[in-house]
Amino acid sequence: MKRRMTAVLLLVLLCASCGESSAAPPSPEREAPRQEAERLAQAQLGALSGLVSQRERERVTALLEQVIPLRREREEADVWEKSAGETRLIEQLNRLYERYTAKYIGSGADWSAEAPGERVLAEYAIESGGTLRPALLTQAQPSFSEQEREYLDLWRRMRALLPEEAWSDFTKLVVFTDGLDATLAYVYPMDSKGEDWAIAVDPADAEDWGWFTQTVLHEYAHYLTLNSTQVEYGSRQRARTYSEEGMTAMDGSYLDAFYRSFWADYLDDRLANRQSAHFLLRHPEDFVTGYAASDPCEDIAECFTWFILEQPVQGEAVWEKKIQFFYDYPEMVEFREEVRAHMGL
Repeated sequence: MKRRMTAVLLLVLLCASCGESSAAPPSPEREAPRQEAERLAQAQLGALSGLVSQRERERVTALLEQVIPLRREREEADVWEKSAGETRLIEQLNRLYERYTAKYIGSGADWSAEAPGERVLAEYAIESGGTLRPALLTQAQPSFSEQEREYLDLWRRMRALLPEEAWSDFTKLVVFTDGLDATLAYVYPMDSKGEDWAIAVDPADAEDWGWFTQTVLHEYAHYLTLNSTQVEYGSRQRARTYSEEGMTAMDGSYLDAFYRSFWADYLDDRLANRQSAHFLLRHPEDFVTGYAASDPCEDIAECFTWFILEQPVQGEAVWEKKIQFFYDYPEMVEFREEVRAHMGL
């Protein structure tokens, strides 16, 4: 899902070292600040944990001891926005982590490249039964040009991947291009509640069947985890469930459960420096792909794609536990079976 769509539509762009789980932390009320600081230091240092000196670890722990009471106070008041003091401490911690990563592990790739501009080629309304009509026309079955027939074939390919009813909340198809090997597809809500959705696809990148399939499943996962039954748009952000600017996950939602299980200990560090690739270097066993380390929304979408396409995993690495997460939901298992049947897997 494109991050730049967020501002327009109030929408919503990574824990431990090798084999160490980032399961939901104990309740703060049951954990002394020093113990919690030591646990958070272990989780946030990740692969650095066995590399840093005792003095460096103590520096991290001391800063976390200052963060914890501020975070607890904010969470008890259910306030999402951090105070200037909490933000300053988190930024200090991130600077330490970045310095230690460069010192002990090395430097990662730059994530700051800007996305190329896109050009809309055509827009279609998705009607009952999945038929398309140009967005500016009212007739249900217009005649299509040869070029438009190629666009309609993309829609046919997307529909063939998923059960028919899976697309029932999608009311718009956008065909765009931003050149080769850039964005293949994205989804976004058409309304302020996340009830009606649009999907956009670039025909320039759609010839690679494997990439096409993975991307459609990834984007569909955004719809599954960000629709009106899962999140609230435009409401006040809360500290007690996962929140982003303009969006708050509902209690019991897929996204909030995923965040609590795998991201609660170190999301602040990721958000402190979104462009740095060092975060992934600190947590190499936590993510199925590098892109998954962007944030919880992208992580759950990447894991969902793996869950659908690959065989079950039984390991103890964090990324494997993220795949196992979906098997706790019978409706997800049923959906996986249906999609794999559609694909002949």
